[in-house]
Amino acid sequence: MRRIAGYLLLIISGFIAYQGFSNAQPDPHTEGLARDLVCAGIDGCSLKGEQWNARETSITARRYQWATSAGPVVVRCEREYLFAGNWACTRSQGEIGR
Repeated sequence: MRRIAGYLLLIISGFIAYQGFSNAQPDPHTEGLARDLVCAGIDGCSLKGEQWNARETSITARRYQWATSAGPVVVRCEREYLFAGNWACTRSQGEIGR
């Protein structure tokens, strides 16, 4: 029984390590989700350029800063279940690191 528990712990640890590494890598999919959300629902808002100004990734989230006509906007994307599930993004005014 102890051997099974040891192998199970090893598999779970490997999964968490891989998913954490994968989450920390830049991904065009989440960048596209962030770009679509930047000016959604804001009248007169437009992107200044096609590329984000700053990007920050971690094992649990990705943050993108965009320059818009309404000022700097930060979009934070996280997975539905920490290390698994679909990506969902939220928007806030401001800059990364402030």
